[in-house]
Amino acid sequence: MAFGLPVLGTDAGGTQEIVGHNVTGLVHPIGRRGNHVLAQNLQFLLENRLAREQMGMDGRKKVQRMYLKQHMYDKFVEVLVRCIRIK
Repeated sequence: MAFGLPVLGTDAGGTQEIVGHNVTGLVHPIGRRGNHVLAQNLQFLLENRLAREQMGMDGRKKVQRMYLKQHMYDKFVEVLVRCIRIK
């Protein structure tokens, strides 16, 4: 996502928290049953340049908004301020 490309990921673990299906990429089930869906997702991205570009741009925006250092520093400061106020 940081490179402005759509993501293909499984629906296991924390992937769904990061990759928005049809927003920043495409998600498929794990294991053998997910193979067909993965192939369909790949085919879709290959054939749909506009969708591919939009997902890539949306993913890049999400990374900039949520995962860059400045955002992480800002969130850390918020936590520290809340901790100080509690005491």
